[in-house]
Amino acid sequence: MHIPPPAPRQTYWNRMILNAFWLVLLVHLLTQTVICLSMQGDCPELSGKSYLIGNVLLPDIMILGTLLVLEAIYKWRPLLSEISNVAASHLIAIVMILNLSDVFYVKPLIMLIPLLVSMLYLRSTYLKATSILCVTYMILLLLEPSVSDNSLRVQNMIIAFILTGTALAGFALIARGRDLMQSLESSLKSEQDLRIQNIIMDRLSKVDPLTELYNHKTFHEYLGWLIEHQQSNPFPMQLAVLDIDNFKKVNDQYGHWVGDIVLRQVAGIVLKHIGADDFAARYGGEEFVVILTAKPLEDSRRIMTQILHGIAALPVAEMDGNSVTVSIGMHDYAGTDSKSSTFQQADDALYEAKKTGKNKIVVA
Repeated sequence: MHIPPPAPRQTYWNRMILNAFWLVLLVHLLTQTVICLSMQGDCPELSGKSYLIGNVLLPDIMILGTLLVLEAIYKWRPLLSEISNVAASHLIAIVMILNLSDVFYVKPLIMLIPLLVSMLYLRSTYLKATSILCVTYMILLLLEPSVSDNSLRVQNMIIAFILTGTALAGFALIARGRDLMQSLESSLKSEQDLRIQNIIMDRLSKVDPLTELYNHKTFHEYLGWLIEHQQSNPFPMQLAVLDIDNFKKVNDQYGHWVGDIVLRQVAGIVLKHIGADDFAARYGGEEFVVILTAKPLEDSRRIMTQILHGIAALPVAEMDGNSVTVSIGMHDYAGTDSKSSTFQQADDALYEAKKTGKNKIVVA
C-alpha cells in the first residue's frame, strides 16, 4: 500500500523544530562550558574535569545522538517525524534536567521545551501527555523530602504555576487554531463552490444544452475573433452552415421530442468528423454552423461530405428506422471578407442547396 508523504507545511514545521533542537544543544553546550570554565576554584561542584565530562559532555553527546536519529527519521521516515520530535523533546528536557546541578533552581522550566513543541503541532493529545508529565514532575519535586527550604518550595510552586499557565495557554491556542482552520476550510470551500458555479454558468452561457455544441452567441464571438487574427496571421478557414431538411415534418409527424433526438444525433455526427482545430455550434432551431481551420478547401469539403453522408445513413429508431438529410452551404474565407459577409455567403450557399434539391453541398 502506498503511504502518502506528509503535507509540505507539516514537513516545514518538522524541519523548524529540528533546527530548534540543534540550537538548544548548542546553547546548552556553550553555557555549560562557560559556567564550568568560569567557576574554576570558586564553585567546585560546577567546575572540574568530572563536572565537564559528566554534566556537560555526556548529556550533550546523548542529545546529539537523539538529534542524529531524528534527522534520519526526518529523511527516511518522514511520516514518523512529528511523533518522534514530540517524544524527543521530552527526552532532551529530562536529560538536561537530570544533569543540571541543583544550584540552578529554575531547571524545572526546561519542561517548557516539550510544552512548546506540543503547542506548535496544534495537537491536544500531545499537549495533554506533556501536561501530565509536567504535573507529575512538579508534584514529585514539591514533595521531595530533601527540599526543606521554604523559599525553594515557593519558587518551585511559582514554576509550577508558569508551566500550568503555559499548558492552559497552549490548549487555548490549539482551540483557536482549530477554529481558524475550520474558518479557512469553510472559506476555501465557499470559494471553490463559487468557482465551480462560475465555471458552470460560463459553460451554460456558451453551450447549447440540448446538443452540447456551442451556441449562437459563442459562434459569433469566435468567428469575429478568428477574422481579427486573419489580419496579422492569415490561415485557411471555411464556414459551413447546415440545415436539417424537412425538419418541420419530423416534428409534426413524430413529435418534438423525436425532433430533439434528431438534433442530438446530427450534433453527434458533426462532432465525430470535425478536427480539434475546428468549431461547431447550434445556430438555432435545426440549423448548425461549422468553422474549419488550418486546412485547404478540398479537405474541408471532404469532411463536410462525410458529415452529409453520415447523417443520411444514420437511422433514427424513433422515426421507424428512417433517417434525415441535411443541406450544407460553404464559404471559403477570403482575406477581404467581414464577419457578416462570410456568414451571408455561406447562408446564401445553403439557400442554393435547399432550392436545388437538398441533401447536398454548395460552395460559394
